[in-house]
Amino acid sequence: MNTPPELPGIDAGRVRERLQSFARIGYQRDGSVTRLAFTRADLQARELLLHYLAALGLKVRIDAFGNIFGERTGSDPTLAPVLAGSHLDTVPQGGRFDGSLGVVAALEAVSLLTGAGVDLPRSVQVVSFSCEESSRFGVGTLGSALVAGSVAPGEVLALEDRDGLSIYAALTSAGFRPDELDSVRLQPQAVRAFVELHIEQGRVLEEAEQSVGIVTSIAAPTRFRVEVTGRPDHSGATPMALRKDALTGAAEMILLIERTAGESESSVGTVGTLRVTPNAMNVVPGNAVFDVDLRGGDREDKQQMVARVEQGIKEIALRRSLTVSSQPLTHQEPVEMDSEIVELLTRHCAARGIGQRQMLSGAGHDAMQMARICPAGMVLVPSSAGISHSRDEWTDPELAVPGIQALVDTVIDLAAR
Repeated sequence: MNTPPELPGIDAGRVRERLQSFARIGYQRDGSVTRLAFTRADLQARELLLHYLAALGLKVRIDAFGNIFGERTGSDPTLAPVLAGSHLDTVPQGGRFDGSLGVVAALEAVSLLTGAGVDLPRSVQVVSFSCEESSRFGVGTLGSALVAGSVAPGEVLALEDRDGLSIYAALTSAGFRPDELDSVRLQPQAVRAFVELHIEQGRVLEEAEQSVGIVTSIAAPTRFRVEVTGRPDHSGATPMALRKDALTGAAEMILLIERTAGESESSVGTVGTLRVTPNAMNVVPGNAVFDVDLRGGDREDKQQMVARVEQGIKEIALRRSLTVSSQPLTHQEPVEMDSEIVELLTRHCAARGIGQRQMLSGAGHDAMQMARICPAGMVLVPSSAGISHSRDEWTDPELAVPGIQALVDTVIDLAAR
């Protein structure tokens, strides 16, 4: 571990000001923030980031998918750069910290280096990836996935939003280059490392009264849609023993998912949607459709949970004389963070007396894509009450300072090698 050069401390006021500036873009009357990928609000947030990058004198590159890279040039141009950042798009009626804080933390690192006139062998790049949230096109981390080569351009261009607008049209309208998506991919030798700071989006750190979470692995989802078909019947004229109630069957399946996930050591299961047909008070439901989100940080544990859930759903359908079908939506494997970066973050926290814990990230992030092509690491900072993707999402910038400091020290250490 290199000793970080003497720099001024993290400027919490500057962090707060930049966060507030981003939060004004897409601000809603209820206090939430909405910046869906490639919409006007998203483009305005990008313009603000470009303003900050220009003010720092960084060399800016925007790729065909709209990913933004702002480079503080190192003294040795033959060395691969160290990247830090996150994303600026949000979910509908989301919060002001998810993604944005990671970009602001990277800006703070470069601001401190530039202000102190520190020269490093490697370049440091501030990056903001496009379309991290799955809210608009149904698939998340698209910008970083294209950079890492884990998704083919053709797969991306086949996506549409809920209004039927293609991502090709959205990219074209935003001024990007959908016909050149092949150029977005970076080779492993092109990046030394990627470090991302993010709000936890849970309450483990807050409950443990720890300032920093150092991510050892990122949980990955297996998602599928279950359709349960029974028979719609009159609610008054059909005896209970003769019913084929799709909703009660689906309810039992959903409780099975909760019970199975609860028995796992490192995995979780969620059903967040349910659609019932004919959806009338006086009709026994004939059809129910729900979406299953199973996540885990341990590959074997997650595979066992998925298998038990799938088998349990079939058994419930058979016992209730229902028909059930399953449509795969997403399957990803958990991603481990780089052990060297985990160790660097841990050592730098210890050197500064920052309370930290190594932990799993239950949410997906751009770091899990970048880990495919370079050493990647993540820093988590506390989320008040664990709330995220909501207007009530809150992380006090003062409480984020230790995490930002850990990121800054680690980025400098990597760039100095």
